Amino acid sequence: MTRDIAIGFVIYNPEDGFLDRVKMAIECDYQIYIFDNSPEKESIRKFSENRNGIKYFTTGKNLGLGLGISSVCAQAFYENKSALLFFDQDTIFNKDTLDCIEKYHFQRPELAATHSAIVFNAKRIEELDSGNCFKDVPLAINSGSLFYLKNLKKINWHSEKYFVDCVDYEFCFRSKMNGLKIGEYSCTPGFDHVTEQADKKYKIFGKHYLMRAYPSSRIIDVSKSSIKLIFTAMTSGQLAFSLNITKLFLIYIASQIVARFFNAVGEEKV
Repeated sequence: MTRDIAIGFVIYNPEDGFLDRVKMAIECDYQIYIFDNSPEKESIRKFSENRNGIKYFTTGKNLGLGLGISSVCAQAFYENKSALLFFDQDTIFNKDTLDCIEKYHFQRPELAATHSAIVFNAKRIEELDSGNCFKDVPLAINSGSLFYLKNLKKINWHSEKYFVDCVDYEFCFRSKMNGLKIGEYSCTPGFDHVTEQADKKYKIFGKHYLMRAYPSSRIIDVSKSSIKLIFTAMTSGQLAFSLNITKLFLIYIASQIVARFFNAVGEEKV
């Protein structure tokens, strides 16, 4: 039996572990939607050919994250799915993760009327029995998000005007402007957004931080996207939202400086 919740990905040269997770989700009877920004890598495209449970899309070139998420969500909506669970290609999850999210979705149907998305993660997994796993948040990342598709349609999906960076935050901004909330459930088992990342661990004043030195082209994209969203929020009268994005942008720039410094002096701590 195919489930009411679909699973979506936007991929660009994914590692081998991605395909293992797709196979697992298919075995659990989830409909999978894949938007491929790197079709030259044949493994995913060939695996998807004539296979039940996968809808595969590509334009033959990299059109970014915003267009990709919008495409998989819209396709799922028009195929009568109520929600789509989105994962980055390097986010690790398992059957327990999917079971937890599906159970929560059906236990809290009222959230579909008030929220555009619930982001699931494992930040407070040790507090599972405390009843403090859920809260509303001003900002959330895309990976691990359960998108309520009727509400996404109301706000015109994700914006294709943002290529990669700030796609998630711009979505949160338009959700807020349309009277919709973003929720966070932080007690999700099997969820790992760190292991397959290229981040390195650095020790600063006795504390460890995960960072990576991005190429200059990525830093430029983050800067342009952040500044654009900051001014959009300001001109819309959302000063608090603008300040939140400004804070995150300054933290990002600081992390790039620190990561480059430690790389230069060889002070990486793994």
